Amino acid sequence: MRSMKRGGVGRLAVGVAAGGVLLASSAFAGADSAQIAETFAAMDTNQDGKISPDEHAVGAKMMFDRMDGNRDGQVTAAEMQAVHAGKAKGMSAGDKIKVVDSNVDGVLSADEHAEGAKRMFHLMDSDKDGYLTKSEMEAGHKKMMERK
Repeated sequence: MRSMKRGGVGRLAVGVAAGGVLLASSAFAGADSAQIAETFAAMDTNQDGKISPDEHAVGAKMMFDRMDGNRDGQVTAAEMQAVHAGKAKGMSAGDKIKVVDSNVDGVLSADEHAEGAKRMFHLMDSDKDGYLTKSEMEAGHKKMMERK
């Protein structure tokens, strides 16, 4: 698989929170349509107009790695906030972490982030074909914003 397109890693971090990244999840809180389009384009590494589970997982991992400022394998709210400073709107970094913090310790592990991103992928895959289209990603973001 090719590496992320120029600027893709930074753009992805805007989106995924906890992904996030969580990708296309609570991390997209406050992202506009242009930011979602940029994130989609960066994740669609083979440029086939859809994001596979593998492409999504790679993007989510890159987002996690970018947020993990001290490289200890965990992302704190402060680390997430530092990456999203001035970009993210809506949910606080702490609230984004809570979405996927399965052991409720207030920090996001790489495994929690990966599992959360995987769940979000399946939730956004509205036609259940195993891929995300740009419209599915946008609809997933819109649905998430309506729940706020």
